[in-house]
Amino acid sequence: MNFELPQLLLICFGYLLCLFTAAYLAEKGRLPRKLIHHPMVHALSFGVYASAWTFYGNFSMAAESGYIYLAPYLGAAATFMLTPVLLMPILRITRTYQLSSLADLFAFRFRSGRVGILTTLALLCASLPLISIQIQAVSDSLYYLNDRIGRHEIAAVFCALIALFAILFGARHASLRNSHSGLVAAIAIQSLIKVAAMLTVAAFAFFGVFDGPWGLAAWLQAVPSVLEEMQHPESRDNWQVMVLAFAGSVVVMPHMFHLAFTENVSSESLYKATWVVPLLLLLLAICVPPIYWANLASGGLAGEAKFSVLMLGNALNHPALTLVALLGGLSAASGLMIVAAVALASMMQNHLVLPLLKRPEHTRFYTWLLWLRRFLIVLLIFSCYLFYVFFGERFSLRQLGSLGLIAFVQFLPGLLATLYWPGASRNGFLLGLAGGLGVWLFALTLPLHRDMFLLDIPSGNDENWHLVTLFSLLLNMGLMILGSILFPGSDAERQSANACVLNGLKRPLGASAAAGQAEDLQAQLEPRVGTESARREINRARAELNLPAGELRPLDMLRLRSQLEYNLSGLLGPVEATAILNPQSLQASSGFRAREIHLLENQLERYDAELSGLAAELDQLRRYHRLTLQRLPIGACTLDSEQRIQFWNSELTHYTGVDDESCIGAPLWTLPAPWSDLLNDFASGDSYHKTAVQLELDGRPRWFTLHKASLDSAARGGMVLLIEDETEYQLIAKNLAHQERLASIGQFAAGVAHEIGNPVTGIACLAQNLKLETDNQEILTTGDQIVEQTDRISRIVRSLVRFAHTGRQQNSGEHLPTSLHDLAADSIRLVQLDSRTRQQQFENRVPAELQIAADPQQMLQVFINLLNNASDASPDDGRIVIDAKEEQSRIKLTITDNGSGISAQDMNRLFEPFFTTKEPGKGTGLGLSLVYNIITEHYGSIELFSPANKNQNNGTQVVITLPRYSGNLS
Repeated sequence: MNFELPQLLLICFGYLLCLFTAAYLAEKGRLPRKLIHHPMVHALSFGVYASAWTFYGNFSMAAESGYIYLAPYLGAAATFMLTPVLLMPILRITRTYQLSSLADLFAFRFRSGRVGILTTLALLCASLPLISIQIQAVSDSLYYLNDRIGRHEIAAVFCALIALFAILFGARHASLRNSHSGLVAAIAIQSLIKVAAMLTVAAFAFFGVFDGPWGLAAWLQAVPSVLEEMQHPESRDNWQVMVLAFAGSVVVMPHMFHLAFTENVSSESLYKATWVVPLLLLLLAICVPPIYWANLASGGLAGEAKFSVLMLGNALNHPALTLVALLGGLSAASGLMIVAAVALASMMQNHLVLPLLKRPEHTRFYTWLLWLRRFLIVLLIFSCYLFYVFFGERFSLRQLGSLGLIAFVQFLPGLLATLYWPGASRNGFLLGLAGGLGVWLFALTLPLHRDMFLLDIPSGNDENWHLVTLFSLLLNMGLMILGSILFPGSDAERQSANACVLNGLKRPLGASAAAGQAEDLQAQLEPRVGTESARREINRARAELNLPAGELRPLDMLRLRSQLEYNLSGLLGPVEATAILNPQSLQASSGFRAREIHLLENQLERYDAELSGLAAELDQLRRYHRLTLQRLPIGACTLDSEQRIQFWNSELTHYTGVDDESCIGAPLWTLPAPWSDLLNDFASGDSYHKTAVQLELDGRPRWFTLHKASLDSAARGGMVLLIEDETEYQLIAKNLAHQERLASIGQFAAGVAHEIGNPVTGIACLAQNLKLETDNQEILTTGDQIVEQTDRISRIVRSLVRFAHTGRQQNSGEHLPTSLHDLAADSIRLVQLDSRTRQQQFENRVPAELQIAADPQQMLQVFINLLNNASDASPDDGRIVIDAKEEQSRIKLTITDNGSGISAQDMNRLFEPFFTTKEPGKGTGLGLSLVYNIITEHYGSIELFSPANKNQNNGTQVVITLPRYSGNLS
């Protein structure tokens, strides 16, 4: 069956156009965002692993090695099933440090640009044959369907289309960490297409050739040699090495690393891949035997076994089936080429070009960077095309695949060391990688040397390739271990290694950077990225951290530098970002290391589960001590030798309203008033203790006692400050003194009242006797007035005596029938004795018949407290009204003034002990608390409303509800 060229071109262009359309719609947001960014779509994109090698080449492997053809599927499935211990740690590291490739990861882990360069070159060499396989598979399959077109011409057109697709949907952003949703969506669609194509061809083989399972069983029984060769191949002692090689290489292949980590927007996709990828590979694997056997049964296997999936359509005279198989192969080949080109171009940019190439001053940095990567994509695909033309056609798909596979697996020891062995050093890694690649290159390229230079060198037994692979891998591991022991890493390497093992610390510490300012960072960036780009990157980092404009504190500068390096790592790669900022070349300012330790402690709080043994015990002890200091019931802070804050506990945050994140690293004088003056003066002074220092906070007095101790024995000096809140103690002490004064005044008042009572009684008697001594009306009128005034004096004296005896009489808890009107009148008379109230008007509107069952002395205290508060809040000519009315079995009493009122924020705290809105020295804050207790003891309730006058927005009204006296006190 020979297809016409226009027909094939139309099918291929139509297929690629559909992919272009899907990717374009995804990039432009025309497709539902929830669908495009769904973890399942990203998990399906991992199907790019099933390239032309597994789509075509596995049929050759099944024909030659039987069931060993399952090795590529089993190895990849095993890796994805180990996601929690292998893939997730890598994802956390790449996300934390903005790493976009395996070269970035190794360069960061071993803190070396040379490691990044060697990794990039080795991955590039290993990828050339892998990409060449895809070009060869497409050109051979199209040539198989139409032998009148040249293979090289087909390959050239195919490479041009792939380059265009990779540029349009894989190089749209300057930053390497920007997700290309269109690319991921297109690759996911390709994964589904190739699985669907393989299942369709397998279904035709199963039912079209064998008429179902019974027919297949009958054919296998009739031709037992086929099943025997599949189950018992001649060489089957290398399958373990093959599974290991595929399992190790699936992570380090550039296209797989790029999709799994660089394009990852949700860690959930990796967890879904633990079953999605094995399921896809299982579906592909079970299709191989029936398709291969169907070709044998139908006599269609006239050519190479790799084209079994294409030949079946010819054997069944079903052109549509052949075209379906062609689309599946095209999906398998194009997906890998597109993603690998994008990933390798990024690595080449970061590790080969940018360290050597000076940025032209006349171009925009981001545009220049983007076009540089696009050029590298074209150059890479053109190089792969040349490799295919000159070398690819001399080898089979299986040979080319093995050539790249064993090179990829040489990175497995370094990857495992990155995740689980902090002791691995840069020199050990380079030595091991060079040794493994050297053995691989010498052993596996002997046929290439022999064919190119016509040398008479025996190539050896091809069946022993697995021994060479195993030897190179063991040599790699042995040299890395030996080199790491003989040449241990630097401090920077060990810090990066620990960060990778913990897989999540925000930044490796390295040498401390000087505090500086944002202008210093801009000066470092400008020579490399240009003035405008430097300013843009710094502003972006400030916005991401919500840092204020102007001068920054040292801790904020550390955060800004860290965030800037984080962003530049995504733009230029970690090596170039570190080279630009170059923190190792800067000298640390005194005390700055302690601020880094503060950040490290905060980060370690999230990673205690990663520690074990003595490290875990020490970390638990550190946590216990830190928690002890944080939970102290008194404020504690530590200072360095420059009086910069190093520690700030939660009690101090409660006192001052300043949290530790905003003050760590700042000098004491930068704290808000009045704390800046208080702490700075105390820390600078000679006194080690200060007691009862009064501060005005939120309009109320607070008292604090301060202590300090020197830390001169510590490595960096400094001191510790302790601040204790004594406000409650001071208020209690003042209240006790006030109560003692009241008691003295009460005793004095009782004595004075007793002494006044006798002459007042005498004056009243003499005034009454005037009626017996004269008939003069004026004298009699004067006598009545004298009697009236002496009665008033007597009532005031009795009220004063009752007030003086409050709480000390024998029947203080006895409730008696009490007139509210009389209580109000007595209270008014006592309050009016104060000179401040003489101009204020008191109105007693309480009906005379209203009575309650109460302790008269306690209720008198309630009225006096409330009237005093109303008088203090009212102007000199203010008006205070006492009113009451009966409501069923209760009496509602109101005291209303036209004073300044009470603020909304104070309303909920009025009945708290020691809370007062009065000026210092004019109130204890206990009056309303005592009133509340007395009212509740009398089974009543009290409420305050302010403002009482809504129109004038002033005044306060106190509403007291008490049980009405019912005539029964039992």
